[in-house]
Order: sequence, then C-alpha cells, then structure tokens
Amino acid sequence: MIIKKFAFGNEKEAFIESRFEDSINIIFSNDNNRGKTLVMQGLMHSIGYDSIFPSGFNNKNYYFFSEISFGDKTYKFLRKGNSILLIENDSLKVFNSISEFKYYFDKNIYELPKIEKDGELKPADLTLFYELFFLGQDKRNTSSLIIKGRNNKQDFKNMIFAMEGILISSTNTYDIEELKKKKKSIQLDIKAEKKKISIIKKNPDLAKFISSAANNADFKNTSNQLTELNKNIAELRKKRNREENRKIKLQSLINELKSLNRSLNEGNVKCSDCGSKNIIFSNKEFEFEVSNNYVRKNILNSIKENISIKEDIVQEFNSEILKEQAQITKLLENSTTNEKNYILFQDAILDSKEIDKIVSKLQEELSEIQRKIDNNKNKIVTNKELQREVLNQLLFEMRSYYDKIDSQGTLMFEDLFTKNGETYSGSEGQEYYFCKLLALNNVLNHNFPIIIDSFREGELSSRKEDLMIQEFLKLNKQIILTSTLKDEEYLSEKYINIEGINILDYSEVQDSKILQQEYAEEFAELIDKFSIQP
Repeated sequence: MIIKKFAFGNEKEAFIESRFEDSINIIFSNDNNRGKTLVMQGLMHSIGYDSIFPSGFNNKNYYFFSEISFGDKTYKFLRKGNSILLIENDSLKVFNSISEFKYYFDKNIYELPKIEKDGELKPADLTLFYELFFLGQDKRNTSSLIIKGRNNKQDFKNMIFAMEGILISSTNTYDIEELKKKKKSIQLDIKAEKKKISIIKKNPDLAKFISSAANNADFKNTSNQLTELNKNIAELRKKRNREENRKIKLQSLINELKSLNRSLNEGNVKCSDCGSKNIIFSNKEFEFEVSNNYVRKNILNSIKENISIKEDIVQEFNSEILKEQAQITKLLENSTTNEKNYILFQDAILDSKEIDKIVSKLQEELSEIQRKIDNNKNKIVTNKELQREVLNQLLFEMRSYYDKIDSQGTLMFEDLFTKNGETYSGSEGQEYYFCKLLALNNVLNHNFPIIIDSFREGELSSRKEDLMIQEFLKLNKQIILTSTLKDEEYLSEKYINIEGINILDYSEVQDSKILQQEYAEEFAELIDKFSIQP
C-alpha cells in the first residue's frame, strides 16, 4: 500500500497534498495548528477509519479524497459522512456505509484477518486493522486500543494471531461455548433445587408423562438447547430479512434509475431543478447527475455489485440458519410425540417429590460436561502456545528496538499492552509505540506504510529521534511522520541533510487555516472524476 495523494475540502475551500514519496516523508512546521493532524486523520478517514479530528473541525462539512495503490492497482477514494465512493479502473462504486465498504475491501482490495466475534469468525473492523500501522496524536493509551468501538485489546491480539495463521477453530468454539452454557444452567438448576412446578390439568395423560419426564435432566437440557437454537434462528432470520429488504430496494432502485420516476430509501431520484431535464441520484452524502449516460452506467454497475454483495450476505445467513435447523432436527430425531409435547409444556410441569434424584442426575451430567470441557481444552491450549510464541517474537522485537534507541531505559515489555491503569507518559509513551509498530511490521511482514502523527510526542530527545529515523530508513518502505520543530531546529534546517527523507514544510500555513480558497478549483477537478454534484 502506497499513499500517493490526499485532499480534503468543499466547493469553497480545500487543501491538496500530492508530494508523498515511497520513502520516509516528514511533514513538519515550526509551530502547532498548521493542519498536520487534519491531514493524517483525514487521510485515514478517507479509507474507513473512525478518525479523531481536532475540536472545532466539523468533518461532516467536507469531502476527503485519497489516491492509494495496493500492489499494481491504484484506487481513488472519496468519503463524506459514512458514505464512500471508490474509483477502480475507471469504474465507480458507491458504498452507503462503512460496513458495506469493509465487505468490499475484504473481498476485493485486501483480505482482512478474521477474528472471533459473537461466536463467529468475522473480518476485523477497518479501524482495528489500521491500528497495526497508524498512530494518531490524540487519545493514546498504552494499556488499550486508541479507538475501541466494539473491539478490545484481545481482539487486536487475535487479529495478529489470525495474520500469522493461528485461528481459533470455529468448529470447536461452538461446542465448547455450548457446554459452558449447559454447565452454568445446570449449576443454577441445582442451586434452585427445582422447587417451582405446576400441574397441567387440561391433559391428564400428558401431565402424567411430564410428571416422570420432569425428573429427567436430559429433557431440560434438550429444552434449553432448543430454546437457544430457536432464539438464534429468529435473530438470523431478522438479519437475513433486513439484508433481503435492502437488496429488494436496490433492485427497485435500478428500475427507478432506468425510468427516473420516483424515490426510494436506499437512494433518491429527483429533479435538481424543478421542471428541468437535469436528473440526479443521491444517497445520504453524495449526488450524481444520472442524465449523463456514463455516470448512470457506473451508478447502475455499482448498485448491481451491491446487490451481489447483499446476495452473498443473505446466502451466508441462510447457511447459518440451516446449520441451526440441523441442530434442532438432530435433537428431536429420536424424540417421541410426548417428548416433543413436553418441550411445549415445559413451563407447566407438576410438582415432584423426587428432587433429590433430579439433583443427583444433574450432578452426574455436570461431571460429564466438565470432562468434555477439559478434553476440548487440549486443542485450545495448543493454539494458545502458538499464540504465545508469536507474542514472544513481538516482545523480543520491541525489546531489541528499545535497546537501540534507549539502552539505559527502564521500560519492561511484558505484553503488547501495558497493564490497566499503567500508561507510559512523555517520551516513554512514544518509545513504546515506536517499538510496537516496528515490531508488528517485522513479525507480520505486512505491506502497509507506517503512519505516525506527532512522532516526537513527549519531548523526545534529538538523539533518540535520530536513532528512530535511522531505523525507519532500514525498513525500506513508505513512512509518513509529522513533527513540530523548535525555532532553533527549524532555523538549522533539521531534516534537510538526511538522505532518503522527503520533507514537507507546513510552516507557511496560517494558524488553523490549512483549508484555502486557492485550492478549491483544483479540488473540484479531483472530485469531479466521481461525477457528483457539488
């Protein structure tokens, strides 16, 4: 991945940075508030990152453009709000959400590592993934992620393990979790002593059967499993139907774009000027003039691709539903009619005098479940041993870099994150992040640039900074850093004489005025390629 160009703005003001090189790029200025952080956060924002923008800057009022190559392909991204447009090989694609964009990114640009979330292996969120190589200026916390969202630091580690080919077995995960749920349920049942049971008078024969069946813990376990499975199926159907509805709306939208006669929730077709022939298509953030055949063709192709994505997602949900239904069939295939009726009437079981027998039976089953859990743990322990090896490699690399830049330092790297509540301050924090990002680069051998905003955070000494730059040069890859220089450093032309560094001086930018009217026309030409209305 190589950053080629970044720009952001609107029809009134903009800024464009096209001087990036495939080497070390240092954006610097002789004072703060020159827009360096806006450039770094905006760049990542354009490709789906949940950016932390400086206070007072309303990102919703601006478009964020980037031109980036992945391998031998070059992509152009344009984001506004949570909508992203993508130009690939002169083909325009429209994504109405970051979730849609992530799905496409994973399938077509770069396969994201799969981590376990909600009992399933799912592609890592883009913001979590980008934290492998991007470090923003704000909210740094060495004991956790910078941006948590729905992720935690274990998810970050699992992402690393997935990239190294160490995955949690999806077949074993469900079994173990099911056993643990059953164990917890049985423990609660034993504690409660099965003391609340009522009589079914409407069907004496069924009541008689239930009276004996109630003492069989297998029935209760079967019931619990069926309840859980039916709950899962209901949730999966809800998600599947939601995606199916979106697909139907997109299919209808194709017809509407062809006939240009009404509006839909997924996008609107409307006259831009009442009574004129200028017709535009809009989603939440972007508008396109679809009177133009070229634009209209690209929009239609993009919608068709989104329909294909929805079909894949619906198919995945269908497969999950079939798996859950197969579990139900398996549970009931040997059951009698009365046993099935028992499940229907499970909340109306008559009082039993055999409580002790029930408890005894449950305790036997509890022991059996514990035995299965212990046996299954052998497979997980093996994975954890491999994971520990990867973690040790990372910590070894971190220690090696730390010894190079601060041989007298006292930091101890016992984990990828510090303990909760223990956050390095000042230059120690910057040294930690430097060692961590370079260790991740070396162990994972990833092909992404390293991007660090304010890489001299915490009054990092000039000697340590020089050592860091020498280590960056050895990586032989694109690096983008920002730095605020002291007056004497700026006057001495600090970075000028270091070979292999591309320097980008922002000192002439006015305080908090990086967006300028003079860039507006060129910026309009950039986003005009996406055929949107200003």
